[in-house]
Amino acid sequence: MITNVTKRLFLLLAILIGGFGVIFVLPKTPAPPLPGVIMALPEYIGEWYGRDAAVSQRERDVLGSATRFARKQYTNAQGDAIFVSIVLAGEDMSTSIHRPERCLPSQGYIIVDQHSVKVPLEGHPLTATRLHNLRPLFLDGKPMLSAEGKQRNEFSLIYYWFVGSTQTTAGHTARYFIDARDRLVKGCNQQWAYVTVMSRISASGLEKFGRTEAQTDAMLQDFVKRLTPSIQQQTVEVH
Repeated sequence: MITNVTKRLFLLLAILIGGFGVIFVLPKTPAPPLPGVIMALPEYIGEWYGRDAAVSQRERDVLGSATRFARKQYTNAQGDAIFVSIVLAGEDMSTSIHRPERCLPSQGYIIVDQHSVKVPLEGHPLTATRLHNLRPLFLDGKPMLSAEGKQRNEFSLIYYWFVGSTQTTAGHTARYFIDARDRLVKGCNQQWAYVTVMSRISASGLEKFGRTEAQTDAMLQDFVKRLTPSIQQQTVEVH
């Protein structure tokens, strides 16, 4: 005679067998896609020569051990300097990828203006976020003053954008939602990278013969135009 307890045991066994059987019919998790960037900055970009730039231990600690870096300081014969950084995220996107807007204030910068720009490339333009920043200058803990007694500031421009294995976007919000969609629907991570190109505006009272904001802008856009084909795979831009 089969008791209620026996029936329940048979039912539980059937559920367990069915549950384990589902494992064999579920779709396999796709292999991680290849990154959309090459994590090796070229030594030369046109007339620009690049030297490796250091990554601080604090950055490595905050961004995680799985995060990869490629970083150089480029200079030309005219004395201009451009800082380039690529940060390739690990699995934990919440720590590996962030916007400059998060870390610039802690470095003493104030963002004066922010908007997106289109940099002309062969075939299609690249949309990047452009930041115009200022940083008050200090000497021995005291503000540096001009001859007129005004605070001296250093101004700079930053271009940044995000590169996935198949998509590119200038916006952090767009990248966040693309990443969430891919993880939930496709079960994959696009291996997002974050590219930064930065130069100071040397004519902002720091040097006698320097570049204005417009000249620095043109210099950076020309540099990005040369840099991108050497580090970035073909991707679809998302706004």
